[in-house]
Amino acid sequence: METDLTSKLPLREHIKNIRKVLKVVRELDKTFFLYTGLKALLDSIGTYVGLLLSVYILDQLAAGADFRRSFLVAAVTCVLLFAVQFCGGMLQNRLNVRWEIIYRKWDCMTEEKILKMDFAKIDDPKTRKMRERIWQDNNWGAGINTIRWYMANIFSRLCRLAGALIVGAPVFLYIAQAGSAAILLVLAVILIALAAGSALGTLYEKRLQQFMMGKEETDEERIENASLAWDLAMNYGHSYREGKDIRLYHGYSLLRYWTLEKMLKRRPRVWEASRNSGKSNFCGSFPSGIVECGAYLIVALLALAGTLTIGNVVRFAGCLRNIFSDVSELVYQLPQLALGARRQVSTLEFLEIEDEMYKGKLPLEKRSDNLYRIEFRNVSFKYPNAEQYALRHFSMELKVGEKLAIVGMNGSGKTTMIKLLCRLYDPQEGEILLNGVDIRKFKHEEYSRLFSVVFQDYQLFSFLLGENVAVSGSYDETKVLKCLEGAGLGPRLAELEQGIHTYLYKDYEDGVEFSGGEAQKVAIARSIYKKAPFVLLDEPTAALDPLAEFEIYKRFDDIVEDKTAIYISHRLSSCRFCHKIAVFHEGRLIQQGTHEQLLQDREGKYYEMWNAQAQYYVET
Repeated sequence: METDLTSKLPLREHIKNIRKVLKVVRELDKTFFLYTGLKALLDSIGTYVGLLLSVYILDQLAAGADFRRSFLVAAVTCVLLFAVQFCGGMLQNRLNVRWEIIYRKWDCMTEEKILKMDFAKIDDPKTRKMRERIWQDNNWGAGINTIRWYMANIFSRLCRLAGALIVGAPVFLYIAQAGSAAILLVLAVILIALAAGSALGTLYEKRLQQFMMGKEETDEERIENASLAWDLAMNYGHSYREGKDIRLYHGYSLLRYWTLEKMLKRRPRVWEASRNSGKSNFCGSFPSGIVECGAYLIVALLALAGTLTIGNVVRFAGCLRNIFSDVSELVYQLPQLALGARRQVSTLEFLEIEDEMYKGKLPLEKRSDNLYRIEFRNVSFKYPNAEQYALRHFSMELKVGEKLAIVGMNGSGKTTMIKLLCRLYDPQEGEILLNGVDIRKFKHEEYSRLFSVVFQDYQLFSFLLGENVAVSGSYDETKVLKCLEGAGLGPRLAELEQGIHTYLYKDYEDGVEFSGGEAQKVAIARSIYKKAPFVLLDEPTAALDPLAEFEIYKRFDDIVEDKTAIYISHRLSSCRFCHKIAVFHEGRLIQQGTHEQLLQDREGKYYEMWNAQAQYYVET
C-alpha cells in the first residue's frame, strides 16, 4: 500500500503509524527513549528548581528574614542546578551518539534492502514509485530525524507541563479557595482557545506540506516540486568522470534550464505555499501572544489586590506561562509527530516487500572437489514489463571443469543467461538445476557463493585497492597481491607507493585513477580472490582490441585451472581455446560445438559471424 500524504487518516491509523515507527526505533536502540525521557525530566527539574529558588528568596526578603540563611539556600540550590545541568549535558552527549547510530542503521536498512532485493522487484514501477516517495518524504521532512526532534520536544513539554501543575498547585488551590475560581475558569477558557489556535496553525502547515508534496503528478512535475531538478543538475561536473561530457558538449545551458527556468515555472505554487505558510504562522503565534499578555494582566491584578505574596505571584506567573506554552507546543508537536511517522511508513512498507529469491531454505552441499553440475531445462525469461522474451526455450548442461564460450550478437540473450545462472532473476518458465535440484530451493546466499563473475559493467569502489579485490574490510594481503599479479596488474602495482593500500579514484586526496584496462584487471583479480567453483566473464574487456582481449582471456583461463568457466564475448577469436562454444541468436541457443566443428557448418550463424569479423583478427 503506497503512502499518500494528501489523504485523510482516522486517529487510530495515526496512532498505529506512530507505534510502528517508534517500535522500529526502539529495536534499533532499546535505551534511546529512556535516555530521552530522563533528559527531559532533568531539564524540567532545572527549570522549576530555579523558579522555586526565586520564589523562596522573594518571600524571605519580603518577610525580612536572615540574609545568611537565604544565601545558604541559594548556594545549595545553585550546586543542585549545576549537577542537574551537568547530568543533562552528559545525557545529551550520549543521546547524540546513540541517535547517530540509529540514523545510520535506519539508512542502512533501506540500502541493504535494495542490495538484496530481487531485481524483478526493483524493476517494478510500483517499487520505483515507492522509492521516489521515500526520497520525497526524507527530503521534505528530514527523514527519521523528525521522529527524534518531535519525541524529544513532546517528552520535554510533558515534563514541563507536569512540573508546572505540581509546582503551581498550591497557588491554584489557594485562588480557588479564596473565591477566585472564576479566574481559573477564565484561564481554562483561554487555554482552550490557545489550543484551538495552535491546532488551526498546524492544520494550515499540514496543508502547506501536502500542497508542496503533491498528489498525482507527472514525472516532470514530481521532479520540479521535489526540487530534484536542482540536485540532478548541480551534482554533475564535480569530477572528471561526471563533468567531461558537460564540458565537451557545452551542457551548461541544459543545466541552467533545469536549475533556473524549470524553477521559475513553479512561481504560482510558491505564492500559494507562502499564503499557507503565513496563515500557519499567524494562527500559531497571534493567539499565543494574546494569551500570554492576558495571563500577565491577571497576575498583575492579583498582585495589586494583595491576594498573593510576591513570591507566589512569580510562581503563579511562571507556571501559568509554562502551561500556556507547553499546551500550545504539544498541540503543534503531536500532529507533526503523526505526519513525521506517516512519512516514515513509506520506508517501512518498502522494507516489508517480500522477495521470492530468499524463500529457499535448503542448505548447499559444500564439496571440496567442486563437483557441481548445472542444467537449464526449457528455460524462458523476459524482463519485468517487457513484451519480448530475452531467452526462449533454452536448455543446456554445464559440465564440471568445462570451459564454455558463449557468443552472439548484442541482445541475443548471452548476459541474460548469466543473470539467470547467478539467480539475479528467476525464469518465468522452465527450471535450472544444481546437481538435480531446482536452484530456487537453495538458500540464496549460499548458492551465490558458487560464482565469481566479472560483468561488462563491473563496479569498483572508492575504497582501498585491497578492499576492492576482497570486497571486505579485512583480507589476506598476500592472497590479494597474488590475485592482482595473476590478473596482470603487477607492473602497475609496483608503481603505487601505498601498494594495495592505495585508494581508488580522486574522491581522496591521494587516490589514483586507473585506466579502463587496469580497472578490468582489478575486477578480474576480485573474481580470482573469491575462489568460487564457477567463474564467469561477461564481456568485461569489450573496450579492448581483439588481441588484448584474447590475451586476458587466455591468462584468466590459466588461472582458473580446473574450475568450470564461462566466457561471453561477441568476438569469436577470443574464445577459440574453449572446450565448447554456444551460439546465441535472438534469445535462443542455435548452435553448439568446438570452433572447428562450427566452422564446418557454412550455413550456420557462427560461420557467418566468423567471416564478418575475420578482417579484424590477428593470428594468435
